[in-house]
Amino acid sequence: MQDLQTTSEQTLDVKSNPDSLFGVCQLVGEDLGFNPFFLRLAFLGLGFFSIPVTIAAYALLGVGVAASRWLFPRPASADSAIDAVVERHAIEAAQEQELLAA
Repeated sequence: MQDLQTTSEQTLDVKSNPDSLFGVCQLVGEDLGFNPFFLRLAFLGLGFFSIPVTIAAYALLGVGVAASRWLFPRPASADSAIDAVVERHAIEAAQEQELLAA
C-alpha cells in the first residue's frame, strides 16, 4: 500500500509545475506544437508596451484554453486506464487483507 501512495504522490509532483502561471502558455504550446517559451517571450515583449493589454490577452488566452479543454476533452490514454484498474485492484486487495486480519 505504501508503494502505491508514493507512486501517486510522485505523479502529482510531476504534474504540478510551480514555475508556470496557470499553465496557459504551456497548454497552448502543447496544443499547437511549439515551445511555450516563445509565447512567454511574446507576452514579455507585449508587457513592455502595455501591461493592461498583456493581462487582458493572457486572460483571454486562458479562457480560450479552458473552453477548448471543456468542449473537446482529450480521450484518456490506454496507459492511464490500465493504471486506474491496477490501482483499484490494489486498493480492493488491501481492504480484503484488512478484513481478514480483523
